[in-house]
Amino acid sequence: MQEPGVRKPFYPNFNMVRLIAASMVIFSHAFLISEKTSANEPFMRLLGEGNNLGKFGVYVFFITSGFLVTQSAQFGSVGGFLWRRALRIYPALVVCTLLSVYVLGPLFSPLGISGYLLSSFHLRTTVYSVLNPNYGMELPNVQFYDPAISWLATFINGSLWTISQEIFCYLILAGLMAIGLLRAPFVAITLAVGVTWALFFDDPWPDRKLITDFTFIAPYFFGGSLVWFVMEKWRPNIVLALIFVALGVLFYVFWPNYLYGPMLFAVPLVCIATSPTIRLPTLERVGDVSYGTYLYGWPVEQVVNHALGQYSTPWTVFALSLPTSLLFGWLSWHLLEKRALRLKRASFLQRQPISP
Repeated sequence: MQEPGVRKPFYPNFNMVRLIAASMVIFSHAFLISEKTSANEPFMRLLGEGNNLGKFGVYVFFITSGFLVTQSAQFGSVGGFLWRRALRIYPALVVCTLLSVYVLGPLFSPLGISGYLLSSFHLRTTVYSVLNPNYGMELPNVQFYDPAISWLATFINGSLWTISQEIFCYLILAGLMAIGLLRAPFVAITLAVGVTWALFFDDPWPDRKLITDFTFIAPYFFGGSLVWFVMEKWRPNIVLALIFVALGVLFYVFWPNYLYGPMLFAVPLVCIATSPTIRLPTLERVGDVSYGTYLYGWPVEQVVNHALGQYSTPWTVFALSLPTSLLFGWLSWHLLEKRALRLKRASFLQRQPISP
């Protein structure tokens, strides 16, 4: 833990990096939602099946989250860390869930508005969706079009699966904090187990989606975490970043199907995000809108696709959905998220007078 009075460094480039990542996810989902397949998504056509831009956006989110959250874990107590993480995740998630259940639900239910509202599953659905965001991906009695056309018809928010994995990563960090093992060697061991797992087990728990998703994405979080420990001692330079870019490209050429090849880009990504010379737009006036934009991207695209009907194309869905999602992200940040984060210094959970 850091000494009292020590403040963590602030890297304004991260706001833009994460907003770009959210936009990448929305772009990729526009093809999936409009065409019911990602086959024509440009990056998938270029790099092969499974390599769509949205997946890379999720990688960016988890790498940057691992870096920043590990930095945050160096300040204050375990309770304070969990409190800050809960404030960052849950207020926006709860409001998004309520809007999904009680606004989109009635509007897109075959039961009609009155039939939907008179049904009895609302409280259960809301609670389950908050405790396990994966549950909120598909809400009972809600469909955007005939499910016979595609299984996506009933998916109200296909982006929420990552939120559960993010929370699991927080809990692992908190556990390492509690036993005094949040150190580079132990994070490296956790990462090594994750990245080698895929070498021997293609789909380790096919009937347990949460665990399978976790083994797929969590290594990127801990990759970002390890980069934080490395950068704490040795500041990477442009030469090292270019070396990792070259390694990442070579990995894709010779081993394109390995899940964790893109992790090599974690070093150049963090170098850009923390660079004192590369100045990305700070979004100071806009705010940290990436999380809200990500949360609302999928439901906005479902509504836009529905409204366009036969005139729906991936490009029109993206062009209309991105600014709308940004607006929801802006509202979420200014009306809810930044207000909730003011509570993060609650004294009853802090051992240190200054916390991130």
